[in-house]
Amino acid sequence: MRDASEAVEDAKVADVKSLFDTHVNDGKVILVVEGSDDKEVYEKVMDATAVCFYPDGNCEKHFVILNALNGRYGNRLLAIKDADFDRLNGKRHPYSNLVLTDTHDMEGMIVGASLSELQGEDADRCQGIDLDVIYSELEDISYLKWFNHTNHCGINFSNVTLDLDLNAYFSACVANTDNVVRVTLADLFAFKAVHQGVSGKELCNGHDIFERVFVRAHAAKVSNFAKRPFFRRLRRAYPKEMFVDTALYREIRAWEAVNGYTVLAVA
Repeated sequence: MRDASEAVEDAKVADVKSLFDTHVNDGKVILVVEGSDDKEVYEKVMDATAVCFYPDGNCEKHFVILNALNGRYGNRLLAIKDADFDRLNGKRHPYSNLVLTDTHDMEGMIVGASLSELQGEDADRCQGIDLDVIYSELEDISYLKWFNHTNHCGINFSNVTLDLDLNAYFSACVANTDNVVRVTLADLFAFKAVHQGVSGKELCNGHDIFERVFVRAHAAKVSNFAKRPFFRRLRRAYPKEMFVDTALYREIRAWEAVNGYTVLAVA
């Protein structure tokens, strides 16, 4: 298993190296992002003539790529990482070319502005959605994910339907986990009790926020309403002009100033 994992990591490094070595990318910055959804949003605010995107599929691969290639291609490597629980855990990364989203992740960073820009039926369905209510709904589930991350419990949340009943959701995630889960909800609530007062924007996973937005939008009208196309429209609704108000924008501008490249297309 280790050999297979190392091969995947080596493949990611090789992919990025090949982008640097391709003449069409001469002078371009290779921008590492986590997935195609991130690329779809960040393409709006980046100069296509100055940037080549590489979605590596997992933020852990960011570190593999940066460790292997930093310094080998001048200052032409930049990575955007979802903050996840980094700020809540006081975690700092030793890379001057790694920048974090303002909130837990890209989806959480854009959702408020995107909701305000929806048109037609989408706007009608989403009228009156209060993100603060959604943060409150997701609080216990989000604390569970933070607890799992911080304590390396190994609980698998993938492909489990989001259920606001914490007991049901926890049971489904445990059943979805190959290894033995040796923690209980009592452990979670003890963790929550000593980690009060954190921002819902930092705590809540953006994919979960999108799910709750969809539930409300779907319930607003009887007609059929497909999830994936709605999520795509929600991402595409993000107004690029709003990006200049983010801390991420300011960090990228600071990186540009230090490294002598201009990658942003918004000002």
